Parts: sequence; C-alpha cells; structure tokens
Amino acid sequence: MSYAEDIIKQSIQNLKLDKSRGRRRHIEKLLNYYTGTDTWKYIAGNEGNYFDSKSFNEVPPYGMNLTKKFIDKKSRIYTLSPNRSLGNKSADQSYNDLLLYKDLRMKHIERMTNLIGTPAVRVMWEEDEDKKCFDYRVVYYYDAYFTPPNPYNPYAIIYPILNPTEDVSYTEPTQFSYWDENVNIIYDEEGNIIAEYPNPYGILPFAFPRDMEQIDDFYGEGSSDVININEHVNILMTELMLGLRFQMFGQSWASGVYEDQPIARVGSDKLINLPAEGRFGIESPGGDPQKVMEIAKGMIEMLAISKHMHVTFDSNQDRPSSGLALRIKDFEFVEDYKDDIETWRMFERNLFDVEQKIAEVNGVTLPNGLSVDFKEPEYPRAISEQIQKDDWELSNGLITLEEILKRNNSDLSLEDARKIIAKNKQSLEPKELDKEEDGGTAR
Repeated sequence: MSYAEDIIKQSIQNLKLDKSRGRRRHIEKLLNYYTGTDTWKYIAGNEGNYFDSKSFNEVPPYGMNLTKKFIDKKSRIYTLSPNRSLGNKSADQSYNDLLLYKDLRMKHIERMTNLIGTPAVRVMWEEDEDKKCFDYRVVYYYDAYFTPPNPYNPYAIIYPILNPTEDVSYTEPTQFSYWDENVNIIYDEEGNIIAEYPNPYGILPFAFPRDMEQIDDFYGEGSSDVININEHVNILMTELMLGLRFQMFGQSWASGVYEDQPIARVGSDKLINLPAEGRFGIESPGGDPQKVMEIAKGMIEMLAISKHMHVTFDSNQDRPSSGLALRIKDFEFVEDYKDDIETWRMFERNLFDVEQKIAEVNGVTLPNGLSVDFKEPEYPRAISEQIQKDDWELSNGLITLEEILKRNNSDLSLEDARKIIAKNKQSLEPKELDKEEDGGTAR
C-alpha cells in the first residue's frame, strides 16, 4: 500500500511540473483542432494573441478543419476490417465472438494515435445475459511510470477520470485513477484515497499504440505539424476576411474639415458639401486576395507533400482516374501504409496479450498464436478489370466466391455468403437443364 501511495504522491508533484502541464495542453490543442472545438482561442485568446479580440466584432474567426481531414486520410489501416485467427475454427469463433466492438473502436484508436502520438487503450470486459465481449476506451491524458531498465513498458499508469456533464456550473474536483499489476486506486487532487480495488488480472489492462518508434521519449509528439499549418491557414484567412470587411469597397477619406463636422452619407445620388479647401476621396484596397488564397493553398500542398499525400484545388482535375493511375500517384503513401501495417500488427499482438489475460480471469481460454491479416488498400477498377482479376484469382485458388460476395456486401458473414451462393446455384440448375433439353434455348 505504501508503494502505491508513494507513486500517487509523486504523480501529484508531476502534475504541477511544466512538462506534464505542457503535454496536457498540447494534447488538448490536438484534440480541439481535430474536433474543430474553440480553435479561435489559439489565434485570439489566452492561447494566442495574433488578433485583438475586438476584431471578431467585425468578422468571426476563420476555422477550417484541416486537421481532421489529414488525420482521417492517413488512418487507412482499419478502413477494411482485418482477419484475426488463432489457428483453428473453434478458437477463432470463440475469439471473434468477443470482438463485438473491436473493429469500430480500432478505427478511432488509429486516428487518435496518428493525432496524439501515444494514447493509452484500456481493455475492458463486458458481460450480461446476452453477450460476453471486450470493449476498448482511449485514454488521452495520462502519466506512465517505468522501471529504470525498461523505458518501453510502463509498470503503472495514472490518468484523470473525465466525467462529462452538460451543467457548466459543475465544479466537482477531478478524480484520478491509478493502476499497477496489483491494485486500482481512485484518489482526489489532494492525494486522498476514495476507493481501492484489487487488480484481478495481474497486469496493466492497457496497451499503448504508437505513431512511430520511440526515440527519446515514451510519449509521441503527434501531428504537431498538421495543427501548425491549420493554425497558419486560420490566421491567414481571418486576416483576409478582415481586409475584405474594411477594404472591399475602398476606404473613404476627407481633408479640410473639422473633426466634429459630419459628412453626409455617400451615394451615387448624393452630393457632398465640403469647405472651399476640403477634399474627399476613396482609396482602393492595396491587398491582393488572390495571392492570399494562393499562399494558403501552398501551405496545404506542402503539408500534403510531407505526408506523401496529394490534394487538388482545381475542380477540372477531379476527373476519375483508373486504379493503376491512382496506385502510381499514391506510391509513396502505399509504402507508408505497408510500414504502418507492421506497426499495427505488433500492437494487435500486444493488445491480445491483455485480452488473453482478461478473458482467462472471466472463464474464457484463448490459445496463443494470434495472426492478423490486414487488407491492402483497394482502388477503383473498371468492371471489366475487376471481372478479369476475380476470374484469375478464382482459377488460381487465391479467392473464393464467398469472399467476393462478402467484399460486395460487408454486412454478410462468410457463412451467410455460402448460403446465398448455394441457393443461387440451386435456382439456376433447372434452367441449365432446360437449355440442354431444348437444344440450348432456355424456356
């Protein structure tokens, strides 16, 4: 117990350190840009002083959500659900029955990993009268603790318990959760223990995906470059909107009049009465909105190049391309995709180690030997190209009719596909027989 209390007290101290607070602010900023939440404060608020707050009495701040676009585009590993196998049909069925939410959750986990760098994924067990299954929750803010010889696998983790509420006046102090292989402790901001539970699993029920290999810190940087460009574009476009607001129709000016002498409203049917030496004019704007737009587009294009992606702003270039043309265009991105597959294959195995232990505690035995078959990204093909490819793969035993049918209808299971194919074949048999009896002419 004293060991855990020492860790808890250490965590409270760490939370007060600049590094810990800075990491939390950084993650909050990443999440805000991804969701498009209050991004204005980073250009004109406590977080950024690029504009006077009074400027937004004239125009609203510009808030393009480039971050979500780039993150979702990069996160393609779980666009198609992988096939997971434990080596035999019985074990595969038992395991897949427990993965009710996994494919859905993994899409989100992949995106948050590409965004944040190193989230924590908690594996939970759900059981009721109808089902037994795993569920998975992403922990965005946490502190991990390590033994000196092993800076890769945490032996303890602490994170704030976030209690969402619609009541803006809700001020209950934040609670924290501490986990190690022996115990789970809930405590408050002062270090007072609220509740304590034994850890039935004997391991941390967490796995830690990474967007890149560890270099000098356990925590990854995340997509700082994406939000940096997103912020620059928002600043630039806000400047443009403010400029258009004040200068689109020119700026009126007058000389030779007293400050307290009003000038009548200007219009094509209005005459302006000025003193003998008075002058009046309208200055045209000196800025070039088109150049501003080109700069913003250039920033986005350079970001895309750095991510091995491509963007187009010309609607005339949106003509459909062949699958081959897209694969050539996406060559570098596909290479990144293959590298990412190996990273996520390793994470799936780490995650399975946790799942295996949690299942065992709950009376379900899962054998060793998980294999994960990730699917290659698919590109559009002409119908004739797809038929030719399917025929070749069928004749060489690389695919089955059931798999083709499931590909065209992802909601089907392989067993459902078999039943549909068998039924269709049965319905065709009489017609084939009639053809033979009529000399090749169907009735």
